[in-house]
This record gives sequence, C-alpha cells and structure tokens, in this order.
Amino acid sequence: YILAKGRPRLPQNPLPDVLGWKYSGNRHHPTEKPVTSLQPLIENFTHPNAIVLDPFAGSGSTCVAALQSGRRYIGIELLEQYHRAGQQRLAAVQRAMQQGAANDDWFMPEAA
Repeated sequence: YILAKGRPRLPQNPLPDVLGWKYSGNRHHPTEKPVTSLQPLIENFTHPNAIVLDPFAGSGSTCVAALQSGRRYIGIELLEQYHRAGQQRLAAVQRAMQQGAANDDWFMPEAA
C-alpha cells in the first residue's frame, strides 16, 4: 500500500510483498542494511534528484543507495564513530562513481 497526499505516481517496477535481504556482514555498523536492498525502495518511491532523509544514518547505507540511485541525501547520526565511518564510506563511493564516469568516455568514435 502507498499512503500519500494527492495522487502519487505508482511505481513502474512494483516491488514484491517480501524483499530479498542479503546481509553484508555488518562491516560498518551493527545493524547495517544492504545497499542493494535499499536501492529498489528509493528508486520506486522517489524521483531522480529527490532528497532522501535518513534520521538514523548509522554507517550511511541509505545515503549510499540514494547517491547511487541519482538522489540527494541527508543523513543524521549522533554517534561520532558511525558519523565518521559514514562520511568515509560516502567519500569512497563518490570517488568510485567519479572514476567510473571518467572511464565511460574512454572510447570516442570519430565524427562522420
């Protein structure tokens, strides 16, 4: 079910009632959520460039999923150790995405 004001658009790729959940091993945080499980939720219930808010960001999994889905994010975390871990994680993901984008143009066909 979708509860919202007005008439929100329905997801183009409806999600199943039960999502598969593959644990990442909680490398960054004791209750870390897998980015691959969060991405479909973000992509189905927000539009590109929307802002995703995570008031309990932990190590930033939701922020990473938002970033990789073309959304902006706001993450709030009270504990300094997880805040720092989340910042480092997001910086690493941003660097990887920028390097990937730079490598996308490696082949330039000659103009006809």
